[in-house]
This record gives sequence, C-alpha cells and structure tokens, in this order.
Amino acid sequence: MSGNTLLHGLILLYSIHPLVLAEKPDDGCGHYVLGQESGVLSSKNYPGTYPNNSRCEWRIRVPIGHTIVLKFGDLNMEKKDCESDYLKVLKGSYWAEMVSWEYCGGLMPKPAPIHTDSSELTIRFRSSQHISGRGFLLSYSTENHKELLTCLDRGSHFPVSKYRKYCPAGCAAVTGDVSGDISLGYRHTSVLCKSAVHAGVITDQFGGPITVEERRGLSHYPAVRANGIQSKDGSLSETLFTFVTNAAQPAMTATNM
Repeated sequence: MSGNTLLHGLILLYSIHPLVLAEKPDDGCGHYVLGQESGVLSSKNYPGTYPNNSRCEWRIRVPIGHTIVLKFGDLNMEKKDCESDYLKVLKGSYWAEMVSWEYCGGLMPKPAPIHTDSSELTIRFRSSQHISGRGFLLSYSTENHKELLTCLDRGSHFPVSKYRKYCPAGCAAVTGDVSGDISLGYRHTSVLCKSAVHAGVITDQFGGPITVEERRGLSHYPAVRANGIQSKDGSLSETLFTFVTNAAQPAMTATNM
C-alpha cells in the first residue's frame, strides 16, 4: 500500500506532513492522510514488511485548544536495539522534545488509545536491518471525537445492535475487504470506515461520525463500485451492518461488477 494525500500547505519543518529523514527519500513513510481533526499514517509497505535502514517523521497538528488521541490498528516490529529500531511519540519542539510513548519491537498487546495533552506531536519511525515485521498503522483524532476507530475495525468487532463511532480521514486506501453496498447492507466482516466511504456517509478526505446498525445477514453480497471503492462478492453470513442517516440517502455512483 502506498500513496500520500497532502491536505494543507507545503512540506516544511512545522507542517503537518512527513519530514523525511532517510538514507533514501521517503524510505520509511507509508500511506498517510493528515487532516486538521483526524488522519491515518503507516510504515512503508504496510501490511507487508517495512524497509531496512529507514526513517520517517510525521508532524501532526490539530487546532489550538484541542488535544490528540492516537489509536493503533496494528503494531508489529522485529525486536532490536532501541537506539536503532523504534516507533516514538514525541511532544514539544524539536530542540526540546519529550518522549510520550515508545515501542522498540517484540511481542506486546495492542496498545490502548493514547490520550495526549498536546495539540502537536511528532511520530518518529526508524528501522535497521531486519527480517520480518509489518510495521504499524495508526489513526488519530482530536479528543472531542469519541469512539475513534482504526481503518482495520470490522463490523464483527462490535456485537451490539446499534452503535456510534468516529472514522478518521484516510481509510479508503488501507487494505481491508468491503462486501456489499448501501442498498442491501455490508457483510459483518467488512471494515467499517472503508465501507462508510463506499456508502457515501463520510468522505475519505475528512472522515466523520458513523451510526451503525446490525441486521440479519444475506445469502450473498454483491460486488459494487461506489465512491472510488470496489466492494467484493460476499458469501452467506448471519449478520450484516447498515449505516443510519438522518438525512436523505447520500448520492453515489454505483456499478455492479
């Protein structure tokens, strides 16, 4: 997976875009969408193996008066020396940085959401020679957006009849299956935020809140292209999910495949 979306300004020291510091330009930076209120970022090649001898930094800024919440969808690095291989969350200026969180590889439970007290963070990733490891995928939002999802969260992860969550910007290009469409519903194994973009209830550029309702499943889910995303044929499932909207159904361009 690759591709970057730049939403604001130029690539400067204090921009919200990656500051690339690598032997090869952009060597450690994977897919990212960095919005003012939410976004996603990942190591290069995710979910494949991240590159050797790479480094990348992402500078996240949200409006003053808000703080940043981070949530990992995946975290898998080969254990090495913390001087050469790490993922760090730092706050403060470049000349007075403080490490807020650090991971140096190896087995560990997926971290709980990280609630920071800052409106500006640096995410720093570095690797040396290694054999395996997917790297990382994380999402972020401002603290006022409750129930932040990652791009990997599926309908099957939430066994309740109705719930409200928040999707970050940038999930459309992240690997994850979508089966079904807005008219019939989505197979329960579909990833939620990519499905929401497919359904037209949020845009990938900004993300947004979603309300999800579980219903009885179908014997088959059609492959439909809508809003730039191709869903896949899906087989029989006991449950499906749909999106609840208060307004008229959003317009979309759909094509059965």
